[in-house]
Amino acid sequence: MNKIGKWLIDAFGVCKREFHLASRDMGVMLFFLALPIAYPILYALIYNPEYVHDVPVVVVDDCRSATTREYIRRLDASQYVDVTGYAANMQEARQAMAQKDCYAIVHFPEDFEECIGRGETAHMPVYCDMSLLLRYKSVLMAQTDVTASMSADIQAEVLQLAAMQGLSAGSGIVPTVESTSVPMGNTSTGLASALLPGILVLILQQSLVLGICMLAAGSRERARRNGGTDPLAIPASITATMTGKALCYFIIYIVPTIYILKYVPMFFSFPQNGHSLDIIIFIVPFLLSTIFFGMVVQRFIHERESVFLLFVFSSILFLFFSGLSWPQYGMNTFCTLLGSCFPSTWGINGYIHIKTNGAELWQVAHPYGMLWLLTAAYFIIAYLIHRYATPHSHTHTHTPAS
Repeated sequence: MNKIGKWLIDAFGVCKREFHLASRDMGVMLFFLALPIAYPILYALIYNPEYVHDVPVVVVDDCRSATTREYIRRLDASQYVDVTGYAANMQEARQAMAQKDCYAIVHFPEDFEECIGRGETAHMPVYCDMSLLLRYKSVLMAQTDVTASMSADIQAEVLQLAAMQGLSAGSGIVPTVESTSVPMGNTSTGLASALLPGILVLILQQSLVLGICMLAAGSRERARRNGGTDPLAIPASITATMTGKALCYFIIYIVPTIYILKYVPMFFSFPQNGHSLDIIIFIVPFLLSTIFFGMVVQRFIHERESVFLLFVFSSILFLFFSGLSWPQYGMNTFCTLLGSCFPSTWGINGYIHIKTNGAELWQVAHPYGMLWLLTAAYFIIAYLIHRYATPHSHTHTHTPAS
């Protein structure tokens, strides 16, 4: 009992000391508080609005028929594009696109209406400037909607004519089937609603890991100035030291986590379909695994300035491995296994399923279990590093700080 009591006192002392060091370090507070507060707002503002309205479009109409005029009228009525005018030929249209007078070209060939009259597939090429993905998406959505509606109208006219002529259903006429697109989860089908929930989780991991690494680098700098021993360290066992620091980081991140995962989606009207309790229970192992992951990474950080290089280098990799920028099923086995080693991969996937798709905790049991597994694995690895790979890891001498 005396050993347990001493261990608890040591862990509490380490936690208290870590609070003191973090609160007095402006660089650490920048990562722990300023970054989680500012970055989500910055990213959300960049991606809003989620789709572009009235993208300028030029039409090249070589058919000049009533069908193409009706198509252009419907296209111009769409909220996504704005038909700014006609071009005499493709060369003139390409010149307008090169001068940024338009960002897409819709070309109707001469045989467009003839193909429709013969019951054949009519082709209508659309050329789009790919310098901005949001413009391409708006043009594609407008073109798809108008094509679907006009195809349905034409098919209905054919069926009506067939009925008037007394043709049977077996005469080769294909019946009209109405299809309706119902987006699930991300009802706005916006880019921000698809990406930002995952990026919010990644911001939590990055800011937490970088703050932990900066604190460790500061300890090493003090140790180099004092003969290899940090004068502000608490003399405690490795497990008490790790537990005390983990408790400190976890408490600090309660408020930023609630702000990022609860209120930022609310501010910008991102999908909010999951239960808050499920998110809270799910995020606990994510924070713990991230904390111990940071304790492993800090072993390779020796100067405080190196933390910024780590931030720039690792963020893109974590974003890629999570499956946000490229689907995981399209990755090779090595990338999939490597991505499984990072808390952000499982945290992003689980959080998106709960927050966006309305999944319950039992439906994300696999990511949830993997986060607990990573928590245990990184705790053990961090212990072994502090026990065997860190000099003076358990021979601290305590000097009270002023």
